[in-house]
Amino acid sequence: MNNRLTTSEHVQLWEACRTGSRDAFSQLYDLFASDLYRYGYNLVRNKPLVEDCLHELFLHIYENRHRLGATDNIRFYLYRALRRRLLDTVNRLTKLSSEEYQFNQADFFILPYEQVLVGQELAKQQSLVIQVELNKLPKRQKEILYLVYMKGLTYQQAAEVMDITLKTVYNTLNVALTSLRTYVRKSLQKLEAL
Repeated sequence: MNNRLTTSEHVQLWEACRTGSRDAFSQLYDLFASDLYRYGYNLVRNKPLVEDCLHELFLHIYENRHRLGATDNIRFYLYRALRRRLLDTVNRLTKLSSEEYQFNQADFFILPYEQVLVGQELAKQQSLVIQVELNKLPKRQKEILYLVYMKGLTYQQAAEVMDITLKTVYNTLNVALTSLRTYVRKSLQKLEAL
């Protein structure tokens, strides 16, 4: 199985974990831990805290596997669980509002096939421009873009992960994409002028 599991593969792997298969649990960790770590680090920018919460999450899953509910999208389940655990921990430790989490300098990557289509040098320049412009967006906009476009969650799943309404996801994505188009267009025009 690869990182893009089908719905039936999600169900099969999750059910195997719930019934106690150590191989399935190991595969679950191998498939999702590094991706979850990147997401968690984008939220709080505290490596030890993210590592602790991530390990606590997988420990909780292993210890409570028989009581876990069914899911047909493990990524959605894990993103939501990690986000809640991180924000609860940050709130407990620092007594900050959950709105004060960080999603600064998010790691947005351009996929290799896009570099082939545009040409390597141009793609590198565009990638840098896009990454710079993405990081100029407000935190909530970056997080929604990351969840929906980089990690493939549905709008509804992103709303549930972030504990916001579906309408807020639509509105925020619309504003983010409109702003991003404007920013990137201006930056690329400056590059072309050079």
